[in-house]
Amino acid sequence: MGLHDVFNISRRLKLVAFSLLISEFVRSLGFNLYTISLPLMAQSMTSSTVLIGLAVSIYGFVSCTVQLPLGRFSDKHGRRGILLLSAFIYAAGALAIGFSENIYEFIIFRALQASGALMSVLQACLGDIFPAERRGAAMAWFSIVYAVGSIVGLPIGLVVAGFYGLHMPFYVGAILAFAAAAIMVIFLRETHPGKQKVTASEQLTPAAEQETKTASQTPVMASQISTATPVLGLMRIKGFIPSCIVGTVVSAVMGAFFAFAPSWLKSLGLDIFDMAWIFIPGMGIFFVGAFVSGVLSDRMGRKKPVMFGLAFGAPSAFVVIFLSKAPFIVMVPFVMVMMLGVAISQPPLSALVIDLVDKSIRGRATGIYNTLTVLGNASGALIAGVVAMSTLGFYAIFLLAACLMGGGLVIGLILMPNKRKVTVQPNVQESS
Repeated sequence: MGLHDVFNISRRLKLVAFSLLISEFVRSLGFNLYTISLPLMAQSMTSSTVLIGLAVSIYGFVSCTVQLPLGRFSDKHGRRGILLLSAFIYAAGALAIGFSENIYEFIIFRALQASGALMSVLQACLGDIFPAERRGAAMAWFSIVYAVGSIVGLPIGLVVAGFYGLHMPFYVGAILAFAAAAIMVIFLRETHPGKQKVTASEQLTPAAEQETKTASQTPVMASQISTATPVLGLMRIKGFIPSCIVGTVVSAVMGAFFAFAPSWLKSLGLDIFDMAWIFIPGMGIFFVGAFVSGVLSDRMGRKKPVMFGLAFGAPSAFVVIFLSKAPFIVMVPFVMVMMLGVAISQPPLSALVIDLVDKSIRGRATGIYNTLTVLGNASGALIAGVVAMSTLGFYAIFLLAACLMGGGLVIGLILMPNKRKVTVQPNVQESS
């Protein structure tokens, strides 16, 4: 599926999707300026691997607390306002991190930045715009935009940090985050079907049109979940909980790896410029895998790519442990394969969660999913800081990754649904 097919929607919605993609590119560019500097900066402030892990993971712990309530807020009051507010909070947090002088200030300002990271509402916007048969591709293009920002941002960030110090990438990243917020102010329009101001010349989003037709043929509306116990109602949707668990596992692997990958490479004798030769192609491979997986999931179902990615990555993580005494160049392909497995698993999971629920509770569903996945990312980073103190050192993190991916594979094979679009069963609403 090409970009033209993905954006086969009204002119107004093309502009909305464009603003989301462009703002995400700019913010990704800024974020990746300090991807490598962040753990190294924390390491320069303390020798405790636990505090380093907390400095990285606090972002996830705080972010996960805001995903669900603000996702529910966006279901009731619309997406645009909350996205604009969060964008400016995120930018202010990035700027404050650059001014931190000790590990505790670093952790506090990192927490402030995290309160503005609302991936669940962004995903809900995409779910509003794109119908089920295009969501996987839309998520994939979203990943590609992030990938381009990563590929451009990483080398620039490494150069900036190398010449001007570890704080400077945060200042530049903050400027770009404010620019991303300004783009949304100018171009972003409301996407929630119930909150759109639709003129005679405009139509509902393709997703809303499709789901309205589906809902009219359903005896009991899925939106009834939201009138009683919305969270419990979502939990009763077949496949929702297993999808969230597998997503949490995948995010935990990412959190564990990226929190300590720079420190691991530094322990092997690589400087900040050497790391560019690892991270830049690695991020490129990562997001190509994510894009291909998202597109294929529209055609073959969501489950197969997820299971393939986990089955692909887990054995590679084990191999890295056994190669701990080998030259670094021997380990690189297996590390790349491990992270490629993570990349392949992500887009279909996000699309599946949106597929499973009615539009009226989409913000809450993505809120729960992102709360759990962000919590998994944060927990992975913190646990990695603890296991790094074991006799295996940083290689214990690869053991952790292998176990998590293996567990996610078993859960997914047994419990995850494979359909691209799953309707909510009547007995689910009746029990709500």
